[in-house]
Amino acid sequence: MAKRPMTNIEKVTHIMSYSNYGALAQMFVMEALHKWSGIVSKASPKQIGIGFVSGEAWIGVAKEIQKGLNTEMTIEDRELDEEDLV
Repeated sequence: MAKRPMTNIEKVTHIMSYSNYGALAQMFVMEALHKWSGIVSKASPKQIGIGFVSGEAWIGVAKEIQKGLNTEMTIEDRELDEEDLV
């Protein structure tokens, strides 16, 4: 079977799921998202632009991530059937 590099989503999922430090890895990733999105969202577009991505785009995505982190997100769990409890 051929191997391929992990996607970014797969990497983050792996980092948050398979750490020798357990849930501390999840806390680290969430804290990094909070801090970095806060720093970027307060920067000027000239400070944060990296060439092929404009400063405005970086600031926009930072604000979007901050909003997501500060919003209670829910997901519907399927209801357990009686047979699932056996």
